[in-house]
Amino acid sequence: DGVRAVFGEVYPDPVRVVSVGSDTSVEFCGGTHVSNTADAESIVLVEETAVAKGIRRITGVTKGLASAAIEMGKNIEGKVTEIEALPADTSSLDKTAGALRKELDESYISAVLKAELRVRLDGVQKKAVEAKKRALAGRVDKCLNLVKEQVAAAVEEGAKSLVLEVDIGADSKASQKVMNAVKSLAPEMAFMGISEEEVGSGGKVMAFAVVPDALVETGFKADEWIRAALAVAGGRGGGRPANAQGQAAA
Repeated sequence: DGVRAVFGEVYPDPVRVVSVGSDTSVEFCGGTHVSNTADAESIVLVEETAVAKGIRRITGVTKGLASAAIEMGKNIEGKVTEIEALPADTSSLDKTAGALRKELDESYISAVLKAELRVRLDGVQKKAVEAKKRALAGRVDKCLNLVKEQVAAAVEEGAKSLVLEVDIGADSKASQKVMNAVKSLAPEMAFMGISEEEVGSGGKVMAFAVVPDALVETGFKADEWIRAALAVAGGRGGGRPANAQGQAAA
């Protein structure tokens, strides 16, 4: 009772029925493939997939393929262990973990080990992202203090506009904090901030600007200013005459 045939497969008559436990699995079997389980040497379950609703298919390999899968699994697990030991603030740790995740996904290893290593790599990436957020928060606070000093100095000199390189990565929320600080300290000054995603990397650049209404009325518009500034780097931007932002790729 409860035994199912697989559509498209041909079974001998009489057919062998193999059961595992009293209620775990009952299967039709065209015949065993080895006379002794020792002939298989090793077995590795490399895949589990859904065949139909409520039905899963498990794929396993033996002998040489199993040995190769075990060896590759040990190799990748060793790499995961190595990056787990790295400090959270290690440069590009999240990208390294991401590259290893791709290698893991494409590997031919135990499905159980693969699932375990994915969880461990997710932990590494989460640790790295949180560390980057903490570091960026510190950079933003330091940057705000420096911007306030430079804006105050420009106001004393009677400057009507100011362009500064700011160290806030590509954080749009941080750029809003900088613009709010500038508007508070120098409400009549046009300001543009330019920030590189990673300082000195030659990567993505973010620019943002704020222009007071008095200057907008004279034709000095933030959105046009941003587009002109980023055009030389092949970037694009947009916004309103009073405030705008944009980016340029590496």
